[in-house]
Amino acid sequence: MLKPYVFVACEKVIIDQSIGPPPPTGSGPASLINLFSKIIVEVDTEIPANAVGPKEWAIFSMWDVEPGDENKHYILCTSMLYPDGRQFGEVTRIPIPVILGQRSQMVIRISGFPLGQAGFYTARTWIEESQQTVFGPIEFKIELQVIVTKQQQPHLQ
Repeated sequence: MLKPYVFVACEKVIIDQSIGPPPPTGSGPASLINLFSKIIVEVDTEIPANAVGPKEWAIFSMWDVEPGDENKHYILCTSMLYPDGRQFGEVTRIPIPVILGQRSQMVIRISGFPLGQAGFYTARTWIEESQQTVFGPIEFKIELQVIVTKQQQPHLQ
């Protein structure tokens, strides 16, 4: 059974395309740019509950392959949960390329980050085979801190 090696959030993932298949399942060396676990947003007005910031980011995971995994058809499932537990967006499902003697790595690219609730968002991933969960879930938290600043009033003369 595949075993988790890395599961992180980062601003960008660059995978060496000269080796193996292209992303999201490329097998070349991965460069993880700007790992993060907290986002601080400064605003001068209230943020709507369904607001999404237009910032691309990624969830990267890498898995150790064990003998017998090369005969399996695994699907990596990944979801993001609001601090209140509701799901943000859809569950992403990607086939995991399994090559004995290599780690499997996956990149989930996300086009925006939810900003409607301050607190801890949960990134969750698990592995399915034949539509049954066979591993996980594992998860990590990303904190969103919202700082509300007061708008300065113009000085009247």
